[in-house]
Amino acid sequence: MTLHVAAKRSRAAWPLFALCLALCLAMAGPSALSAMLKHIEVVTPRIGQRGTTVEVTIQGACLKDPREVIFYKPGIRAVAIESLPNVTYPTSRSHGGRIEEQLKCRFEIAADCVPGEHPFRIRLAHDLTTLATFHVTPFPVIDEDELKPNTNDTLATALPVTPNVSVRGRLGSSQFDDIDLYSVPVVAGGRLSVEVDSVRLADIHYGDSEYDVAVRILDESGRQLAANDDNPLHVQDPLVAVKIPADADGGQRDAVAFVEVRRSVFTPGDHSYCVHIGTNARPLVAYPPGGPAGQALAVQLLGDPLGDIAATIAVPQPTGTFDYFGEAPSPVMLRSSGFPNVLEEAAAADTRVAALPAAVNGILDSPGDVDAYRISVGKGDRYRVRVFAAALGSPLDPAFRIRPLDADGKPGAVEVRGDDADPALSDRDIFGTNGLLKESVDPSVIWEPKAAGDYLLEVIDTSGFGSPTGVYRVEIDTPPDSVHTLLASTANDRAECMRTSGLAVPQGNRWTVNVSLPLGQGSRFRGDFELVASGLPAGVRLVSPRVPAGQPLWPVQFVADSTAAPGGAMITLAARAVDPAIHLEGSSQQAIPFINHSGGNAWHTVRLDRFALAVTDAAPFSIELAQPPMPLVRGGELAIPVRLVRRPGFDEPIDFQCVFGPKGVGLPPAATIAPGETTAMLQISADPGAPLGAGPLFITATTLGNGEASAYLGAGRIRVSSEIVTLTVAEPFVELASEPASVRRGGRSRYRFAVKQKSPFDGVGTVRLLGLPKGVHTVEPQPTVTKDSTEIAFDLEATDEALLGAVKGLTCEVTVKTGGQEIHQRAGNGTLRIDPKL
Repeated sequence: MTLHVAAKRSRAAWPLFALCLALCLAMAGPSALSAMLKHIEVVTPRIGQRGTTVEVTIQGACLKDPREVIFYKPGIRAVAIESLPNVTYPTSRSHGGRIEEQLKCRFEIAADCVPGEHPFRIRLAHDLTTLATFHVTPFPVIDEDELKPNTNDTLATALPVTPNVSVRGRLGSSQFDDIDLYSVPVVAGGRLSVEVDSVRLADIHYGDSEYDVAVRILDESGRQLAANDDNPLHVQDPLVAVKIPADADGGQRDAVAFVEVRRSVFTPGDHSYCVHIGTNARPLVAYPPGGPAGQALAVQLLGDPLGDIAATIAVPQPTGTFDYFGEAPSPVMLRSSGFPNVLEEAAAADTRVAALPAAVNGILDSPGDVDAYRISVGKGDRYRVRVFAAALGSPLDPAFRIRPLDADGKPGAVEVRGDDADPALSDRDIFGTNGLLKESVDPSVIWEPKAAGDYLLEVIDTSGFGSPTGVYRVEIDTPPDSVHTLLASTANDRAECMRTSGLAVPQGNRWTVNVSLPLGQGSRFRGDFELVASGLPAGVRLVSPRVPAGQPLWPVQFVADSTAAPGGAMITLAARAVDPAIHLEGSSQQAIPFINHSGGNAWHTVRLDRFALAVTDAAPFSIELAQPPMPLVRGGELAIPVRLVRRPGFDEPIDFQCVFGPKGVGLPPAATIAPGETTAMLQISADPGAPLGAGPLFITATTLGNGEASAYLGAGRIRVSSEIVTLTVAEPFVELASEPASVRRGGRSRYRFAVKQKSPFDGVGTVRLLGLPKGVHTVEPQPTVTKDSTEIAFDLEATDEALLGAVKGLTCEVTVKTGGQEIHQRAGNGTLRIDPKL
């Protein structure tokens, strides 16, 4: 009897990868953090069949007044949403999260909805929730409905199911390890495909290895036909397919197989999963794993237990990674590129690449296999050499090396190599995540050939295994000038912080966030640029000053007119060079971790390529920051008036804070405007070496609802911002210099500072000497300074209590009245010696 098992042999790195990740999460204890109150903590059920309507319960905190569910992908819409009474017995989650409020939705899933993960947020009356996900399957959905623990743990008690089906199950928290068994009718010679969504289905933000499950396929006697724990396609979530064998007599008859789902390692807990059981084709990779954008691509789908499958796939016009589902509930992944394919010539010593840019494609199908490609480059060429293998579900641990060829065609020493010895997701233009993503295994380097001529590109599997499904793709192109836009969280454990990254804009008001602006790998762009938004709803506009070259973080403000209709939208942000001759590429990115843990890495990261923005109901207040009438001088302080505009009947306390300013400007912590008050001052300062010039400044303001529990992540609060004003950092009014001086106990002396005029000012400034030791004081009158002063002097007097010795760091505070307020500046750095009494 021949048994064909489609369980893919994993690269050596993947079991270690999963084990290390599990240990990191299991060993890391909860950190002593502020309460992390998230809007959405539980979504039930987590998955539904396309072409159906599913009633979904959403639980969490601060969910009052739900108005709209905003999905990131087409194919699902909420046709109803309503609040429910609070849960009877609230539960707590890690770091202070609390499940108390709940609401009910009806999700209408289109018949052509793409299967898989569908992120969403909920627009509330005055807020936009943290991210949640719902999953879609092509199969009918049933529930395990295990009423008592451990009641379907044996072959005799297995739950009968008919393929093709998705079973929503739960591994319970009984003292005995819960095992779920399903009996499935099968046909000898037919296919049985099984895959489990567990890590990818999880809706919790903190967790441990209880989400790492394994699956087995058993025959009628309980003999194992196939099994899987970790795999290159889904990492921790198991996937396996098998060709059902004939019976021992060689006859063909109908039979029953069993599907077993259990934890990889017993960990107390109670969590849900979904197991897809079908007769569908279950390829693991495609070859070639990509092709030219907008063209039809003939591929072989590899890894199915019944053999390879020929298919023609329409490559989408947008370049990048895309999914191909076929019959399966999860896809194989391919690439769309703007340059031609080159396929390895297996019989040749090396494959000639006619021209660059190009994508070379091959299979390392046996141990020690090395594929070689001959490429020609010119003087001054510069290339990005990027491998796609693990990222596409290949079992390879890929690496490459590039060597020059001499006149006789013999390769020389390695000029450049790429491997995963020091993986950096930023080398693949992936930012803002602490997840151990598959992409980190695939190398990507910038190559500047030392000389024109022919080179040999060799592709290897560092594990030395090779595999029939060991496909790879190496894209060689000129690195584009690129700037990416990233909404990154500033919270501990990278928890999503709506206080800093949420895009809820009150009607007739403003909201401002800081956007990270990382350069793409190999980008040489260093000029000024502007940020532009696509997809903004009617009545909403973007306000953002021109971004100076090299700025890694910049404020982006969204302003909603009073007539803007409340609603949600998907937007992107892009960089546009001021120089029209320069074209910038880039993507919008946001990464939200799930099953995360303090000190560890996220088991699953939802990566978004668009941002959800919502126009919410009008806020009961607005905040104004006055345009500074004068510059902030280096080493100086400046007080800027703040005005709170309250709507009639609103008298709650409001916190305000400055969260962005020019480099070298010190920003104070949050301050509170008490009930009944409408004014405050923003006190800022500049370092002595702060860069000169103008830059943006703004403040945000928030209600204090839900107290400290919501302060950290911002859930349940109404937030607005001021306009972006321009702050100029200028030279100090004066520069002071002194020579070391001395004073005796019981005596007097004069301490002089030479004055160098830096910025003209009107009037008379006062000067105080700071840093004097105990027992030494200045004698009235204090010196003053004008725009014509060349020297100031302090009369010092020392008592018998003065400590003997040298005192360093004496400085002056210069106060100048201008523009209706006092400007304070620190200047000078002096030394005073206290001598004994004669």
